[in-house]
Amino acid sequence: MRYQWYQDVPRHVTRREYQRLQWLNFCRLGLGGLAVAMAIAAIIGLPLQSARQLEKIESLTVEAALAYTGEDLEQVKIEGFLVAAEPLTMPDEASQSVIRGQIKITARDDAESSDAEDAPQTAVLYEWAETAEVVFLSDGDRRLPLTFDLSALPLVDAVDTQSPTVVYTDESSRISRPVAVQYGDETLPLPLADWGEVDSVFVDFDRQILPEGQSVVVVAGLETTPQGNQIIDPLGDRLQVMLGTEAEIRSTGQQTRLMFAVLCVPFGIGSWLVGRSAHALRREFVQRSNQ
Repeated sequence: MRYQWYQDVPRHVTRREYQRLQWLNFCRLGLGGLAVAMAIAAIIGLPLQSARQLEKIESLTVEAALAYTGEDLEQVKIEGFLVAAEPLTMPDEASQSVIRGQIKITARDDAESSDAEDAPQTAVLYEWAETAEVVFLSDGDRRLPLTFDLSALPLVDAVDTQSPTVVYTDESSRISRPVAVQYGDETLPLPLADWGEVDSVFVDFDRQILPEGQSVVVVAGLETTPQGNQIIDPLGDRLQVMLGTEAEIRSTGQQTRLMFAVLCVPFGIGSWLVGRSAHALRREFVQRSNQ
């Protein structure tokens, strides 16, 4: 064995062959680490942590929260549906009512095909983000107003949504170049005056929504006022808004825990198999080095 680049590299072994051994060792450690982490998470029930924390918090229904007449509650758990006094509609889908929504389309030029010195360059072609002004937590019949910062309401990625496409010049495919991005009925021109001529463009599309009627569990404070009770932001940065019902949150945690318990076995077996291959390869290198 000879010492080179802070490693014991066997003689009569090429650098590429030795890099393959290093890669096998890296995979062995990575798979083994994932297996151990998943096993520990499954044993201690880490995916159930959110559900366990919710169980410790005092719970009220929307009806009970509206009828409450005692002193203000610093922290309480209330489950219901989000509704808005004037729900928003998504600009790309008028039939979809949302509490919050945002759309952002960003174009990136191909660094290899751009004429600009500081390539790659990016440009925001379209951006929309809005939140309903007045939002309530409802049980279907009654409404409890939310008076905290509504930007704390979580968003979810929209699925089954039409993605933007790149529009090219009407020329042969060999010399056709991108000029715009088509999103629905809108054509968003590329800033070619600033970019220069490019051969290809990458489009980053971000569309997130919080639909009206989404079931949530809100952990916040409850304030009693002459005008009626309302949900407020509790002291100590303890505000939480979790998507789904408490039963769904617990079920998701249990499924994740089971998945971790199952996946740790194949990851562990994979780590052992890769480690065995790495050991056999290293033994071969030592034999070749001693020749």
